[in-house]
Amino acid sequence: MNDHQQPPSVKPYTYGAPQQHSDPRQATFVPLTSGPPEVLLANPGARLGARLLDIIFLVLVIMILGLIVGIPVVALSDSETAGDGAFATAAIGALLLYDPLMTYAYGATFGKRICGLRVARLADAEKLSLGAALGRWLVYMLIGLIPFGGLVNVLSCLWDKPYRQCFHDKAAGSVVINRHS
Repeated sequence: MNDHQQPPSVKPYTYGAPQQHSDPRQATFVPLTSGPPEVLLANPGARLGARLLDIIFLVLVIMILGLIVGIPVVALSDSETAGDGAFATAAIGALLLYDPLMTYAYGATFGKRICGLRVARLADAEKLSLGAALGRWLVYMLIGLIPFGGLVNVLSCLWDKPYRQCFHDKAAGSVVINRHS
């Protein structure tokens, strides 16, 4: 391997178009960057809109699950209602698995897809692995248990530089970008 070739394990960053060089000696060297250009980053307002859509979607799913197992929505706190165990299991499953499974399988939840966003690995713009998507969601949920932690977490994309990452993005090495980038 000569000095101008990259090792086979390192692939060029894939957020933008391939770089063209006028000097043929530089044609084999593509500088690696550490993240997407600012123009590809998701707008914080779109991220908030996507999160709100996901919350609405989850509430509707949980309400439908309640109806399926025969629990009236107004009586969810009644422990004598038949099917409580099945409903609780299904509701907790929906809350815990919706975001990571959608992020792993499609790169985005329904809310993010509607808002034209996707979650990508910061290093190379590829989809997150299932482990990374689960870890990202776990950090999101754990931060939400801290008083005002969830609020600070979701707002942190407003001041984070240069990639507008929330804390759960930093933990997973992810970034939210426009879907068609």
